[in-house]
Amino acid sequence: MTPHLDRLDLQILSELQDSNQMTAHDLADRVPLSASAIQRRIRNYRNSGVITADVSVVNPKVAGEQLSVVLLIQLAQQRPQSVAEFRAFLGKSPHVQVIMEIAGTYELMCIGMFDGIESFNAFADAHIGDHPSVSRYETIFVRRRVKFGTKIPL
Repeated sequence: MTPHLDRLDLQILSELQDSNQMTAHDLADRVPLSASAIQRRIRNYRNSGVITADVSVVNPKVAGEQLSVVLLIQLAQQRPQSVAEFRAFLGKSPHVQVIMEIAGTYELMCIGMFDGIESFNAFADAHIGDHPSVSRYETIFVRRRVKFGTKIPL
C-alpha cells in the first residue's frame, strides 16, 4: 500500500527526481522543513517503496554509437500468466530498457538499446522471432533521441 503523500512530500520527491544527490540541507532551502525532517521522510520513502531506486542516468554516447529500437509485440495468447511470463523473459535482457503492456493490436511495447543492427538482429531472432509466445512483432528504429526521462509529474 502506498502511503499518503502530502504537499511537502510531493515537493521533496519532485526535487529528488531532478537530482537524487541533493543533500537534505539543500532540500531544506527549497522545502519548508528542517534537514532532519527531510532525511526522515526520504528514509520512509525508501522503506515504503515510494522511492524504488537511486540510479545514475548515463549518456548513451559514452558507450559509442547506439541503436534504439521500439518493439511492438503481439502474443499468441493473451492470458495474464502468458503475458507475465513473456514480460519476465524480456525483462532479463540487458538490452531491454522499457516494457509496457499496451491496449490495441499489440500486447507489449518495448524499448531496447543495441550496439548496432547485428546485435539487434541477434536479439530479435533469439528472443522475439523464435519465441513460441510471439505471434508477430513490429520494429521501429529510433532516428534521434529528443527527450528521455523518468521523472513523474507531481
